[in-house]
Amino acid sequence: MKITFALNGTVREMDVHPLDRLLDLLRGKAGLTGTKEGCGEGECGACAVLLDGELVNSCMVPAIQVHGRDVLTVEGLGTSKNPDPLQRAFAEEGAVQCGFCIPGMVLASRALLQNVSRPSRKEIRTALSGNLCRCTGYEKIFRAVEKAASWGYGEQCGRELLFFDSSPVFSTEEKEFFFQPCSVEEALATRERFGDEAFFLGGATDFYPDFKNGRILPKRVIDLSRIGMLKEIRRERENLFVGSMATDTAIMKNPSLAAFFPAFVKAAELSGAPAVQNRATLGGNLASASGAADLPVPLLVLGARVLAGNTGGERAVPIEDFFTGYRKTALAKNELLLGVQLPMGDDPVPQAFYKRGSRAALTLSRVSIAASTEMKSGILHSVRIASGSMTAYPSRMPVTEAFLEGKHLSGALIDEAAACASREISPRTSAAFRKAVSGNLVRKFLLSLQDHH
Repeated sequence: MKITFALNGTVREMDVHPLDRLLDLLRGKAGLTGTKEGCGEGECGACAVLLDGELVNSCMVPAIQVHGRDVLTVEGLGTSKNPDPLQRAFAEEGAVQCGFCIPGMVLASRALLQNVSRPSRKEIRTALSGNLCRCTGYEKIFRAVEKAASWGYGEQCGRELLFFDSSPVFSTEEKEFFFQPCSVEEALATRERFGDEAFFLGGATDFYPDFKNGRILPKRVIDLSRIGMLKEIRRERENLFVGSMATDTAIMKNPSLAAFFPAFVKAAELSGAPAVQNRATLGGNLASASGAADLPVPLLVLGARVLAGNTGGERAVPIEDFFTGYRKTALAKNELLLGVQLPMGDDPVPQAFYKRGSRAALTLSRVSIAASTEMKSGILHSVRIASGSMTAYPSRMPVTEAFLEGKHLSGALIDEAAACASREISPRTSAAFRKAVSGNLVRKFLLSLQDHH
């Protein structure tokens, strides 16, 4: 496959395999070794670059999605003789120790400063949360970012991005195995032709770890990255539609989702660090049908419906019926997950999403709980509670829901409900821990209602 893209402001052409990683293109093809490979699974940030101005982990970006895009690496900032001001700030603050993590740290810092010119310390910590430093140099790194900000770096680092509106050139053989449709109709026709031989490729944050370990070996690949409709978040009468290619970042930034579905937005915020949020998609989180997936848990309490499409039309599947087993969904062999519909009322109902794991910025959840309810004169109505990371796939908690329904909120009820939730769940592992934490998170939600009222 031949691709054309902008690399540090220069147009480049490369012959690559469609599933080569951007990281390998940079280091092997372009000889730009400033970008490092640490974990190879999107967890350490050493390979971070800017793709169309957004921070991404280059170990998670397939070559088929690089065509026509703008890539900025650390080599595109400055040289040892003429460093970029941000690089100079890192040097002056002694933020560079072994140096392995620094290219990714610098790119993550630039991504922050070009959007927030005077960030708070909290904003800096969040922006760099996906970049690990084994030398424990975080404090100096934070000071370096603050110094660059004080110099007005954010106002200086804007640059014109280069884009190419065309498709990559596939070889004759590749044309039978790799597809990059520009419309839903084209994607569905390809799906109809090949059935479950065809693998849909989205943000690739789940794909590459499994591909590397041999758990995913796709026969044919349909890349969805050029289908604009699947990235949309829009109002449809009484529903809000969220496309399957909408990223966690897009979900976090959407004002309608923030106003009516804050639990869903919170799940996106807790799904990973910025470089992951910029790539991970709603569709990937749902279609993977992982028991530890974040976004399905609040969707279960928000009454979501999953839209599935084929060449004959669309159908809506209640989210409760979408997961049919471990890593299995209700999608047919000829269907594409188009997105979800979220029913919008006149006012948002009280809701929350909580997650516990080993690393706040980037971790699979060990426990997750979502909850929503209506309250009238202190009485709970339409109680919905769901849990993740307990069983083969996320699910509702009907026993605890029924226990709370129609009851007056009180301290005694909250304690009883927490105990009920702890008894109801049946974790696969670490049962005592998960039961205790789940009960506490249900208690936390109910206490928030008490405080609010």
